Amino acid sequence: MRESEKSRRLVQAARRLRWVAWAGVLLAPLLTVAALANTWLGSTAPVQAEMDAGGLPLAWAGTLALAQAALVAAALWQLAQLLGQVRIERLFPLQGSRRFGRFAGLLLLAVLVNGVLAPLLGALLSASAHGQLRLSIDGADLLAVLVTLVLWLVARFLDAAARYEDDHHSII
Repeated sequence: MRESEKSRRLVQAARRLRWVAWAGVLLAPLLTVAALANTWLGSTAPVQAEMDAGGLPLAWAGTLALAQAALVAAALWQLAQLLGQVRIERLFPLQGSRRFGRFAGLLLLAVLVNGVLAPLLGALLSASAHGQLRLSIDGADLLAVLVTLVLWLVARFLDAAARYEDDHHSII
C-alpha cells in the first residue's frame, strides 16, 4: 500500500473519531445531568440514567460527577480539535502535541476525580461520622489512573519531541 493511501485512510479514521469525540463532548454532561435529575427527582421515563453515589452523600457525589463530566467533555473537545487539524499533507499538526497533552491532562484529572478524590472524600466523611478512617480504592480505578498517567507522559514526550524538531528546523 502506498504512503498516500495510508495517509488518506488515517485522515478518514481521524474524521470518524472526531465525530465520536464531539458526541462525547455533548453526551458526557447531558447523561450526567440526566442521571442526577433522575436520582434527585425520580423519573418514570422509559429510558433512565442512574448514578451510583459510591457511598457518598448525594450532594457530594453529584458535585464530583458534574466535575468529572466537565473534565471529560473538555478533554474530548481538545481531542476533537486535534482530529479536525489532521490533513493528508501533515498527519500530526504543529499544535497537535499541545492539544494531545491537554486532552491527556484533562482525562487524567477526570480519572483522579472519580478514582481517587471520591474514595478519599468518602473516607474522610466516614471518619468524621464514625471516628475511623477507612480508604477503599477499586483496582479498576487504579488501573485507569495508571493508563491515563502513561497517556499524559506520552503526550509530554510528544510535546518535547515537537519542540526539538522545531528547534532542529530553525537551526537548518
